[in-house]
Amino acid sequence: MAQFPNHPMFRGFNRPLRIECEVFELEYEGRIPEALNGAFYRCGPDPQFPPRDPNDLGINGDGYVSSFRFQNGHVDFCQRYVRTDKFNEERKARRALFGAYRNPFTDDPSVAGVDRTTANTSTIWYDGRLLACKEDGLPHELHPETLQTLGKFNFGGGLRMPAVTAHPKVDPYTGELVFYGYECSGLAAADAAYCVATADGRLLREDWFALPYPAMIHDFAITRNYVIFPIMPTTSNLERMKAGGDHWRWDPSLPTLLGVMPRDGKVEDIRYLRGPARWSFHTMNAFEESGKILLDTTVAVANAFFKHIDGTPGNPAATPFYLTRWTCDLQGKADGFSETRLYALPSDFYSVDPRYVGRRYRYGFMAVKEPAQPQSTLAPSSFNCVGRIDHHTGDVETFFVGEEAVVQEPVFVPAGPKSAEGAGYLLAVVNRLLENRGDLIILDAMKLAAGPVAVVRLPLLMRMAFHGNWVPEATLERARARQTPELQ
Repeated sequence: MAQFPNHPMFRGFNRPLRIECEVFELEYEGRIPEALNGAFYRCGPDPQFPPRDPNDLGINGDGYVSSFRFQNGHVDFCQRYVRTDKFNEERKARRALFGAYRNPFTDDPSVAGVDRTTANTSTIWYDGRLLACKEDGLPHELHPETLQTLGKFNFGGGLRMPAVTAHPKVDPYTGELVFYGYECSGLAAADAAYCVATADGRLLREDWFALPYPAMIHDFAITRNYVIFPIMPTTSNLERMKAGGDHWRWDPSLPTLLGVMPRDGKVEDIRYLRGPARWSFHTMNAFEESGKILLDTTVAVANAFFKHIDGTPGNPAATPFYLTRWTCDLQGKADGFSETRLYALPSDFYSVDPRYVGRRYRYGFMAVKEPAQPQSTLAPSSFNCVGRIDHHTGDVETFFVGEEAVVQEPVFVPAGPKSAEGAGYLLAVVNRLLENRGDLIILDAMKLAAGPVAVVRLPLLMRMAFHGNWVPEATLERARARQTPELQ
């Protein structure tokens, strides 16, 4: 096999791992909390072959899912590739066949028309199923214990759109799955669809609507009564793709538009509130207050992960993201929204108590880059702290993960079904770069500065994942007990 390119995305800290494995009975220090019985899943990219494009984006790797299974003070580990159509075709050929990120015009002719999603962005739990998701394709169902790929999921053929967001929301009161897709009618199409499904797997609605311009919609938000679609100027162009160019480029000449509609309303009634060109990958939460919608999200002045519209490269290190509140006054006549920075340090990869999604909440959790603490020289753009913000006071407490160490997304686990908001634990993978391995740290969410209550040791370096989720043991048991449905 040819070697991976001599490029930062494929060397050192970012080198592909390409290992499927199980590790029974991981070592750990400290005490595993009794509340942690269940599974912590994570999803990210790991290319199985050197890319066709030596300058390929690191986010274009094959879907790679891992699980930490907690049972009565014991922790086991498993990781597997998601067997997408792309993965299977390339494995048969023993080489990369699919080209540039989300541009099928750069693929080998032998795979024309083949589903090219990598299912590499997030894992979600829905209707007793573990799903690996990426916004350019359908979710892939995985066996919750073995991580074996079981097939694509599309509500028994009921879904018309070809792709589902990697960031759906579960309403904690109704159990409904609220989600969307974009580029529904084809590459660079200026359209999207708003979807709602019941907790038990029935698709209730799939309503397509036109967008003001063709845009990437990576995340969105819900409140008790509304849904908010952030339309931001990371834009696509079909002719550019056909010429072998990028799917996405940043166009600051276009505004940010927040599309707001009642959750039970019609897409024809979406109201767009205008603001300056901004980019946000991930929302923390949103809620309603006194006739206003308050959307808390990470915000940068540009999407520097993609080229500028004129072809000049972006500089992510010089374009940090900050936790920001966008306020939409639904009772006023103004067509804009206001913007307030909530935290002075760069942050992203947010988590909240899942019982407060779409509702007024107090605590948010995040990965933080704290300049006062040592920065990794091997991964200088990465996060070095886990943080908790108290929205009532504005106070932020952090935990520094160590020198030459970087932290991945922290995921919040409630201490129990009736525990107070924020009472629980944060799970986060930490890469120990000089030791060439990783830890899973377990923090008391309300006592971050006290350090981990337990550290689970991994014998290998973990690839940077994007997003994960926690599934309690009782939920896994219910899924195990029911008869496995026919794959959909």
